[in-house]
Amino acid sequence: MRVTMGAGLSILDMATDIFVIVGYMGKEETRGYGRGLLGMIVASMVLQLFIVFCQNKGKARVLMKESLIVLTGLKPGVDCYRLCAGQEMEEHHIFDAKYELVLTKFAEIIAESIPGCLLQVYVMLKVGNVSGATVGSLLVSAITTGFSSASISFDFDGKTSSTFTMHPKLY
Repeated sequence: MRVTMGAGLSILDMATDIFVIVGYMGKEETRGYGRGLLGMIVASMVLQLFIVFCQNKGKARVLMKESLIVLTGLKPGVDCYRLCAGQEMEEHHIFDAKYELVLTKFAEIIAESIPGCLLQVYVMLKVGNVSGATVGSLLVSAITTGFSSASISFDFDGKTSSTFTMHPKLY
């Protein structure tokens, strides 16, 4: 349930950020902020693509499929499904589904969620004209960041971290 809720929040966070970007781009005074928020989403995707590349190095077809999943914004949902379905590591993988989920969540937090929250608060304070969509996006980003951070902390609490599996060649 925790993993499914986290995936849903991540996808909702990206959707609300895109909605806010469209709003920012429609006004001359906030267009630069729209570009900044878009840059944060792109940075998050680049980090996730790097993780996908490391996980699927040498498997071009799988790498292309996984890259498409990242670029459509569905990576959190796919990671959730894989973890809940108990997907086993394949020979070319360097870490299991749970570790991949944690890494992609971390990439999302540091590149999109936290900077996006800060930017949206700045825009709200500077521009002063606050729409309901901006407030909603800010709340979703903050909830997603908090939930994801708590989930990562839970996963690395010492009791459950032993369930991560790394490929034997790495240690």
